[in-house]
Amino acid sequence: MITLRIVFVLLLIPALAFSRPRKEIPFIFLKPNQVLYITVIDNIYDGGDEYDRYHYIEETLEKVLSETEFPMGYKIGRFGWRVPRDQPELQLHILKWGNTGFGEIEVRLNASLKETSQGRSRNKLGFFRHADGGAAIFSSTRMIAKYNEILSKALYKLMAELNEHFEAEFDDPNLEIQPLSPNLGAPIGDR
Repeated sequence: MITLRIVFVLLLIPALAFSRPRKEIPFIFLKPNQVLYITVIDNIYDGGDEYDRYHYIEETLEKVLSETEFPMGYKIGRFGWRVPRDQPELQLHILKWGNTGFGEIEVRLNASLKETSQGRSRNKLGFFRHADGGAAIFSSTRMIAKYNEILSKALYKLMAELNEHFEAEFDDPNLEIQPLSPNLGAPIGDR
């Protein structure tokens, strides 16, 4: 009898664990009147001088944001800076940015969008990767330019995903609404 109860409890535990409704994460919408705080989380800190990798990440990120005509204000900072509580935050984790050993330069980054800096809700934007050849580069300025080019291609993929988080403005005067065809609004007759 005790064995039967133990087997019954062991079979009932997974059913109870999966029967609880999961908390749904709301989709975060960005508003152009807010400021997006971009926190760069990099695994290497070189002291903050001009040869610090963060300097190149910030420069490339600003270039990509201006080229994609990002519709809201932004501020870029390194992990550990203070972000205001009521503004959205984009956390950008640079996982790898370097030579793969096979003659390629690879960038891997992970991004998540937080509704506020307190992190009430978070949308994972995804994992972004780009790799390209760079084996025949001998000067340091060309190497830095190639690294920044590859990083910018991964950031363009991120910006395409981030632009999905803007609300559509239907009362925009520039938005043209085409009228429906007359036969689309007609009732269906009896057959």
